[in-house]
Amino acid sequence: MGRKLTAATLLLALSSTQSFAGDLNTKPEPTAPDTFSWGGAYVGGYAGGSFGWNGLKNLNSSTDVSLFPGGFTAGGLAGLNYQMDPVVLGIEVEIGADAWKQSGDYLNGRGGTRSATSEGTYAGRIRGRLGYAAADFLIYGTGGVSFADDRVTQTNSNLGVSDSIRKDLVGWNAGVGVEYAFNKNWIGRLEYIYDNYGKSTYNFQALPGGFANRSVSLERNTVRVGLAYKF
Repeated sequence: MGRKLTAATLLLALSSTQSFAGDLNTKPEPTAPDTFSWGGAYVGGYAGGSFGWNGLKNLNSSTDVSLFPGGFTAGGLAGLNYQMDPVVLGIEVEIGADAWKQSGDYLNGRGGTRSATSEGTYAGRIRGRLGYAAADFLIYGTGGVSFADDRVTQTNSNLGVSDSIRKDLVGWNAGVGVEYAFNKNWIGRLEYIYDNYGKSTYNFQALPGGFANRSVSLERNTVRVGLAYKF
């Protein structure tokens, strides 16, 4: 009886020791890393450069003028994304400075030299966005409505006379970009945007200087970087 009890006790102790050793050798199951969510609201800013074409077509007897103004652009933006993995849908609004200016010479109907200047001060956009998310990266296309101003001035430097007309323009835009999430809140961006504002008639003959009327076309290209805080 004593020997049987002793053997049973040894077997129980050995079993407990093996079980304890097995528990020590068991490694915890690895946990899956958190996946960044692109959904939610964000605010931020941007800075870059804009360049493009400004065509001042003669509507009377003067020659046409083609300008290629460029300048610095910067401003603020706000948006909202909705993610249907991996597709991201969004809407974004922005407003900022778009400072550009350029002048060019032309000949009036009598062969006299005159100059024309075109300049802008601001640009705003309302855009939809459609993107593809790959972890911390987002590649997207965008398009919507554009807003800007264009002041056209014609000058006769010989007489020291000039006329100026400023208009607020509405057009359309399209672009592409890529974003990278540094962490759960901060997102960096690089993008290209094309803006087209169509044609607008500037009636200079209604002004005292009597310069030729112009049909003005404006197209802009913007390359910029941005930084946003996601809530």
